Formats: sequence, C-alpha cells, structure tokens
Amino acid sequence: MFNKQNAPMTNNSSQVQKVNDVYKTSDLSIFKSIDGNRVPNPQHIKRLSDSIRVYGMKCNPILVNDKMQVIDGQHRLMAAKESKSFVYYIVIPGYNLEDVHTLNLNQKNWTKKDFMEGYANMGIESYIKLRLFAEKNDDYSFNDCIVLCQNSGSGTSRTLAVQTYASKLGGSAQIFEQGTWKVGDMNLAQEWANKIRMIQPYYISYNRSNFIGTMIVLFKNESFDFNEFMHKLRLQPTAMVDCANRDQYRTLIEDIYNYKSRNKVNLRY
Repeated sequence: MFNKQNAPMTNNSSQVQKVNDVYKTSDLSIFKSIDGNRVPNPQHIKRLSDSIRVYGMKCNPILVNDKMQVIDGQHRLMAAKESKSFVYYIVIPGYNLEDVHTLNLNQKNWTKKDFMEGYANMGIESYIKLRLFAEKNDDYSFNDCIVLCQNSGSGTSRTLAVQTYASKLGGSAQIFEQGTWKVGDMNLAQEWANKIRMIQPYYISYNRSNFIGTMIVLFKNESFDFNEFMHKLRLQPTAMVDCANRDQYRTLIEDIYNYKSRNKVNLRY
C-alpha cells in the first residue's frame, strides 16, 4: 500500500481528505469479473500489455468493489495478466454494474453492441435473441437489427437506436441501456429481413437504414402487398434508386407499385 501520510499542500488544508487506500498485488487471481460488463477488446489489451513490458506498470489503479469485482480497469487487469505484472487497485464498497456503466460512459462510450453483449452474457433473453438475429443478418447494420427486432418502423432507425424505447412496464420507461428493452415478434422480424433482402437483385442499397424503415412501415400497411410490389419491381428492374429520405422512398415505391395499374393505391399516408 502506498504511504500517503504527506498530503499535497493547498491554501486550505481542510480541503484535503484521504478517501481510499491504494493497494498493490501480484496475485491477480483475487479479482473477479462482474456480470454484464462489456466484452474486452483484445487489441486494447495487447497495446496495454506491450506498454507494460516496455515502460512498466504505471500507477493507474483499477477499481473494485468489496466483492473484488472489477468496476473499472478490466483491460488493465488482463494486460497485467498477459505481461505477468502486478496491479494497483482501490476498493470502493457498494459499487455495482450501474457504476460500471457510469464510469465507462464518462470515459469511452459504450456502444449499443457493448450493452447487448453485456446483457446477453447475463442471460437476458431479449438481448440474446437480438445477438443471434444480428449474427444471422449481418448484412444489416446493428441499429437496423434493433429496429427490426423491435418491429418498429416509426421515426428514423438511427433515432430509434439511441432513444428511450417507449414501451411501458410498471410505469417505467424501458431503455436499451438499462437492460429492460424487449424484443417484439422475432419470427416477424426475420420475415421482414428476408423480404427486404429479396429486393437486393433490383436495388443494391436494399440495406440502407431509410429504406429498411420505409419497408417496415409499408409491411404494416394493409394496402401494401409485398408480392405485388416484387412483381412490379421485376417489370421495372432499374426503377429502384437511392432516395434522400423516407418520404421520397414512399413516393418512389408507390409509383413502382402502381405501374400499369388502373386502381391506384396510396402508400404514402
């Protein structure tokens, strides 16, 4: 443990407080991971390990709770193990997964995938299903996989992926980052993903977020017959082009859908 008898000088010595002791250990087996933490980055571990071998372990303590679960510093700990070094650590009783999220958000933002991996590894069913869906449908962006699994096409997919999901349970909003997000009908999600993928021969940008969002809205429209749309698309194989937004996509799809039809169908409203 460091000797911290001499505190830094300040104009007012009453402002200086000793808060936590810093410990040093080579027995890295005493530390435990905390369920729900994000998956470590192997490249980051290697960079830290190489640095430790060259420059030695610097005094940058990892944070653990009273159960010796790592709250902050899992990469440093793994790099220390890889380089057969020691670590400095501080014990902060009572810290939990929520504090892990807070610390990481204040340092390097967790991505949606980080949250998904963490909660899936904890065994939370919705996140496990999302992970399997994203792995199976890797031609779609992760954000669009969330939207498809949510069975929601309102708003932009980017907005949906970062906003609070508005479903209510027990009066509290369900938020993706809090581990309370719920998937919708997964069979329907896969059906939609497969149908959108069928458009690829006629539209190379079939997996653009705005196009996916537009198609999800159309799938919910009782006036829209996907088989009829594919028929009309085969008659006009070059008609589908990139659009700036969903309104333009809906207008274009309506024009394709109504090609050579006497009874025009309104798909925009």
